[in-house]
Amino acid sequence: MATRTSNSTDHFIDTNVLLVHANNASGEFAGDIAKILSDATGMNPSRRLWVSSVLFAELRPSSFVPGTFATLDDLVRYIRSIATVVNPDPYTMLRAAQLRDFKWSRSPSKRAKDEKTRCMTLGDAIHLSSALYVKEAMNVPDLEFLTFDNSADKSVETDPDTKSLPLLALDEYTHDISSDPDVYAVVSLPRIRPMLRQSTLSI
Repeated sequence: MATRTSNSTDHFIDTNVLLVHANNASGEFAGDIAKILSDATGMNPSRRLWVSSVLFAELRPSSFVPGTFATLDDLVRYIRSIATVVNPDPYTMLRAAQLRDFKWSRSPSKRAKDEKTRCMTLGDAIHLSSALYVKEAMNVPDLEFLTFDNSADKSVETDPDTKSLPLLALDEYTHDISSDPDVYAVVSLPRIRPMLRQSTLSI
């Protein structure tokens, strides 16, 4: 399928993008991720990057592979040197709670038989709410949310009898909730893979 490419130099970065980069597991995205990160360094960076402080709670030592960075501490120092860390305030956290409380589903005509309702995980909700804070409160209207998250798995963070909401495709799961302002805000936030050039990919 054809995927969207970046049209901005302002990015909010999901944990999975930085972790696959650190673990040398970004495959065909490696060059684009490296450029995005390098463009954010130096005295006159041409890109601006933000991350949520929850990212550091998601950097489990067991998920880190030494290579690009010798230690996990080196990766943490690097992230802090190139990105602005957003510490969510109570309003942002309440917005995350609201996003988690929605029952995300596809329209009946597109829904598979016995398809489970989707639920936004806690980490994803905090990341997205923090990105919306940057976009709205910090006045960064062209902000893009860079992520690889397009899976719908069972998770301890989801409600019973639900699966996790795929972030790249969440706009497909807004049946009966699309008029809510928070849902509209998330759908309006560009959520894309870290791509600077067009190509064709399969999910």
